[in-house]
Amino acid sequence: MDNAKLIRNESVEESDTLSGWLSISKPLMTAEEFIFLLPHLISINAIEETENFLRQAGAQDCEGAVLWIAEREVDSFRVQRVIAPRQSASRWHFDVPLEERIRIAMTLREEEVVLLQVHSHPEEAFHSPTDDRKAMVDRQWALSIVVPNFCRDGMRDLNKLSAYALRGPLDWVQLSSVQLQRLLVIQ
Repeated sequence: MDNAKLIRNESVEESDTLSGWLSISKPLMTAEEFIFLLPHLISINAIEETENFLRQAGAQDCEGAVLWIAEREVDSFRVQRVIAPRQSASRWHFDVPLEERIRIAMTLREEEVVLLQVHSHPEEAFHSPTDDRKAMVDRQWALSIVVPNFCRDGMRDLNKLSAYALRGPLDWVQLSSVQLQRLLVIQ
């Protein structure tokens, strides 16, 4: 994994960040939209690297985030590596500076794409308005996966995760558990 430094940021107040978030829901992805998504082939190693980083951040009582970098195959995407970008974080948010996003974009090979982001929450898995605005992925149909409980239980039980696809600018739709299980192929 391309490792980066996690900087603990305690400047965000819990009451400022959680107010009303849990009541916000996203529309569900339709079957017509789901056909735009190709299967995502992920190795156990990529899952383990992701789990390890999210758990390390959680041990500091912080959210954590990683990017899955993939190459397009004929009828799928295959995750090639996991990047943990330099980020500041607290229990209620993470932030990856623009300079770090640009640095990562400049390291991508021509055949690579930032397939999705995975980040942790301290408790429930949901996509907050801040997650909507500060997502590191900006490609249409790119995914944002949220792992509950700072990834203490891992992320292999896909039913415990929440996944969202970027339909358009700041327009996220939630995948059902069935859709997520069809999409993510752990090898």
